[in-house]
Amino acid sequence: MKLQSQYNKISIASSIFVLLIAGAGYYFLLRYILEDQLDETLRVEQVEIQDFIKNKNALPPATTYKDQKIAFTKSDKIIPQSLKTLMLYNAAERESELSRQLNFSVEVNGQYYIASVTKSQEATKEIIGAILLITLGLIILLSFLLFVANLFLVKRMWKPFHTTLSSIKSFDLNAPSAIKTEKTSIHEFNDLNENVSMMTGKVVKDYLSLKHFIDHASHEMQTPLAVINSKLDILIQDPALSEKTLQYLQSIYDAVDKMSKLSQSLLLLARIENNQFPEKQEVDIHETARNIIQELDEWIGEKSLTVSNEIGELKINMNSQLANTLINNLVVNAIKHSNRQGTILLSSGNNRVTISNPGIQALDTNRAFDRFWKSEYSDGTGLGLAIAKQICDHYGFSLHYEFNEEAHCFSVVF
Repeated sequence: MKLQSQYNKISIASSIFVLLIAGAGYYFLLRYILEDQLDETLRVEQVEIQDFIKNKNALPPATTYKDQKIAFTKSDKIIPQSLKTLMLYNAAERESELSRQLNFSVEVNGQYYIASVTKSQEATKEIIGAILLITLGLIILLSFLLFVANLFLVKRMWKPFHTTLSSIKSFDLNAPSAIKTEKTSIHEFNDLNENVSMMTGKVVKDYLSLKHFIDHASHEMQTPLAVINSKLDILIQDPALSEKTLQYLQSIYDAVDKMSKLSQSLLLLARIENNQFPEKQEVDIHETARNIIQELDEWIGEKSLTVSNEIGELKINMNSQLANTLINNLVVNAIKHSNRQGTILLSSGNNRVTISNPGIQALDTNRAFDRFWKSEYSDGTGLGLAIAKQICDHYGFSLHYEFNEEAHCFSVVF
């Protein structure tokens, strides 16, 4: 749920709740006030009756008005004065009415009487009903106005935030541009815009610095390694070298070659992590696998392996260099860890490519794709599968490993 919708929901619900509580309180307060006024009217009638008896030493006539009734009943004792609410039948209206009655004792010529003054509360009920309808109407009107205000005014208030958010979503490190913001009178939004601009500026600066470092490091590291390789080539060709010296030189040669591959792999990982392969195109996975198998044909022949490319028609939208690296690393891994005269199978189905090779023992599934992790039988850098995993993560693909029927199976789900 969006923040604005959540805010509107809470704001309107809380406002209606407060208005309902206030309306209920207003109802009971109004009812108390009107009832108190009615009781005061009954007491005025009581005073008038007592004054009439005092002046004339006789009961005033029992009367029945439209909404008021005065009656006297003989009694042999004095009763406490009381006020009560009751339902009385109105013959004129032919219905029972809610009434308020005051009972008190009076004495005339030594005889006690109970005087009852009754006044209808129907008028009070009508007033309360009208006020309740007005209050309900106000609650509905206020709720509607609050909804409209939240819909338009609050939306307008949040516009600078959405502008900044949209600019952040479209921000691209490969083509960095300033975050677009709107001036606003809201301090928090201005503070957000200022900090976002500072953060993106620092991110761009760090990214460009890292990118330049990677480019320079790639060149600077490969140059001395190439010089060492060339000098080793010259030394190895010297006929005066002994067999033992040649073995030492070959060990150095192999170590330099491994260092070169290691540096290239690490730089490739850094470039993938920093999204330096933005170009995309439709890549034919079958054709890519076929070309890689042809390039590795000599190595495959040396190990007397059989490589079967059964990948069907499968085209993926991604960077062609990364697609080649992904398939190449998985195929090289299969060749490297296959016994002589084994069979490597490349297959596809359901938007998935699987490369399987014979094996004796399963790999550690928790560490198979970790950097620099390799089995005890491997002499590689331990980065081939890590690079493949990084490429898959970069594009949102899934890379899985299984050991089934004495075969290592690596599957890429596109």
